[in-house]
Amino acid sequence: MGALLSLLRGSSSGYTSTSTRTSRDTEPSARFSKQFSDFILNLGDSRNAQYVVDNFPEGSRVLRAGQALLQRIRAYQDGSDEIRAAISHPTPDNEEAAWRKIGPSVVLLRECFEHSQSLDRIIPDILDELCSQVNDYDLGKTDRNRGLARLLADLMQSAFAFDSLKSSIPAIQNDFSYYRRTLPRMVKSQDDAIASNVIPHEVSNQMSLFYAYHNPMVKTVVDSASQFARDSRNEPLVLDCISALAAGSFNTVKQGKSDSPESERLCVLVLATCCILYDWISPQGVGSAQSSIDAKAVLDMVSEHTLADSTPADKVVRANCRTLR
Repeated sequence: MGALLSLLRGSSSGYTSTSTRTSRDTEPSARFSKQFSDFILNLGDSRNAQYVVDNFPEGSRVLRAGQALLQRIRAYQDGSDEIRAAISHPTPDNEEAAWRKIGPSVVLLRECFEHSQSLDRIIPDILDELCSQVNDYDLGKTDRNRGLARLLADLMQSAFAFDSLKSSIPAIQNDFSYYRRTLPRMVKSQDDAIASNVIPHEVSNQMSLFYAYHNPMVKTVVDSASQFARDSRNEPLVLDCISALAAGSFNTVKQGKSDSPESERLCVLVLATCCILYDWISPQGVGSAQSSIDAKAVLDMVSEHTLADSTPADKVVRANCRTLR
């Protein structure tokens, strides 16, 4: 099995692969707790994050870039007043005023879209690392998988936060829609400040498709992970890795074995991430009787915690799953 699953080797409960699991008539909660009862996953240690910085610099770079973009989105300057004036009084001056206002915002939205493309490239690399074969059978004593699990969770947290902000700032969609409608005239502008904010037509079309979704950044992560699972031709292995991560986080929180409040927060984030990824990768979904993650137990436990912008964690999970509503 992969690197993550070798964390479970040597535990008293033992690990059972998908093909030899407990019978399907066993309750999911029983499978979930018995298979991984000794697996504890503490993620708060700074050495976990340092492992990523030292050994997975591209993942660290993508995470930092996403966090910086979130700060800029939180300070988003909308062009509602200028757009309203340009529509109600369509003069060249009003239209150019609107373009000057929304131009930098549209460039920021392009950067966010390009960040989603970086996410699309990095998620398979993280999952491949987690699922890859290694020689070290005692990875529970290293920072490798903890660091990768934390990176995956932190990237998903940024995705949650971006999608939450997008939903709370209607001007994002409105500004970009106005930009798209008036682009044929905008490209003819003789104003250098306006011309510098023009985006290539093909990129603009791709951005339009991206922002049409209510959860574009989470969808990017989910689609990338799902494609990785299909390309690997071993979806059960990928699902087992996700289940092991979820179980370690579940046990850590449920048994009160977090080594810090930050570790508990990260475990809740890992749980939410694993539920969502499992739901989209598994044909039956995380809410099915065949799921190796007990979604009900997870939702009950994380309901007391919050994720993006103080949203209850269980609501975040339900909003981004297809089989949980």
